[in-house]
This record gives sequence, structure tokens and C-alpha cells, in this order.
Amino acid sequence: MSASNVTGGIMDIKEIVRRARAIKPDLYIVTDAVQHAPHHAMDVEELGVDGCNFAPYKFFGIRGVGYAYVSDRVAKLPHHKLLKKDQRVFELGTPSPGNFAAMSEVISYVCEIGKHFIYSEDRKELYREGMRRIHLQERVLLYRMLEGTDAVPGLRHIDGVKVFTDDGKVEGRDLIAGIGFDGVNLTEAVAEYQRRGVTVFDRVNTNIYSKRIVEAIGTPGLIRVSPLHCNSAGDIDEFLRITKSMAEMYRA
Repeated sequence: MSASNVTGGIMDIKEIVRRARAIKPDLYIVTDAVQHAPHHAMDVEELGVDGCNFAPYKFFGIRGVGYAYVSDRVAKLPHHKLLKKDQRVFELGTPSPGNFAAMSEVISYVCEIGKHFIYSEDRKELYREGMRRIHLQERVLLYRMLEGTDAVPGLRHIDGVKVFTDDGKVEGRDLIAGIGFDGVNLTEAVAEYQRRGVTVFDRVNTNIYSKRIVEAIGTPGLIRVSPLHCNSAGDIDEFLRITKSMAEMYRA
């Protein structure tokens, strides 16, 4: 995984690839970037991976479609294909143009952000700058969510709230926090957040998609908090006030 969809921890894929290939140079390496790609530009050639996938629904895009990159050597491997097509062609029919149109609009949105900071006609350059700005904005929001302000304490400083896998830094993380309330059922806490107008999700070991990850970090479950670059400082502060209020209610 390029980044954890539960803790937000970003993996050093480039270094992982370097070390793995030092042991086995011809190793095929695929990274799941569904979580990380919407938060940071990824250069697959620089990373040295053979495969990388992402999903538009994490990009404000549509559901029901995914995209992936494969290296030339993977493209040449045997796979289902139409007999007269080039070996590197994977399509077995006609893809829906709407899927590409929707993703193109997402890319244009990121490029538009980039245009506020650099002048360029190169969409790749604009996209990189847009994603860089998104990443920086999210780092500021993450810091505010974890540390808080003079007006409201951050998640690290609210009595009765635990932040999982927190190393005290904000670098090396996407804008995600895994939290829990002391002695409180996660599902009940998620429902209470919902009643107060906040959408979060529980990730528990009874779910096949979450089991391995939450148990690996030593907990039966946690609450996944995942703001976005379009959230404001005010949104974060309101979330913290609600969290503090809930922690006080549970301690009472």
C-alpha cells in the first residue's frame, strides 16, 4: 500500500522498491494507491513500480471504475486480450467514455489549483503543483486536528481520546486519524458523531477488510477520521469541539 487507509501512514515506496530489488532484481512490485493518490502526486517511473492502481471515488469521482498503470514488462505478460490487438492492449471491449470524462474533470480541477501558483501550459506540471498544494493544505489541517488551538484542544490533548499509531509528527501521513474513546463502543461513538452532524467510520476486526490492519496495530478497532483538502480550519475546530464534548459525556 502506498499509504494506510486506516492510519494515514505513507509508505516509502521508492525505498521499499530499492531494497526489494537489491535482493531480487527481477521482482514484480505493485502498489495499491487508492488511498494515497488523491493526496499526493505519484510518479510511477520514479518509484520504480510495475503496477499502481487508484480509484476515482476517492478523487471526488465516480464509483464503479478503477484505473491502473502497468510497466512495459508487465504489459507483455500473458493476459486475456483480443487476438489481433497489440500485446500491451488490455481492453476487451469499449470502455465507457463517461468514465474517462469524469476522471478528466477531476484532473482539470487539480490543474486549476496548480494554476493559482505557477504559470504553465503543461497539464502534468500543473497537476503536480496542484497535488503539492493539496498535500500542504492537508498537512496544515492534520496539524490543527492533532494539536488544536488556544480555543479548542486537538485530538492529542483531549482527555479520554486515544490517537492510534501517532508518532508525534505530521510528516509522512495523509490527512487521516484513527481514534478511540476510553471504554466506549466504537459503533455507538460513530452513531453519536452522526447525530451531531459528523461522518466518520468504524474500522473493526470483525470486518474482513479491516481485521488485518487494526490487529496489526494492536487494537480490535478504531474510528477513522478523514477530512479533505477542501475542509476548512473552522470545520476542524467544530469537529474537535464535538469530540471534546463527547469525551466529557462518556467520562461523566
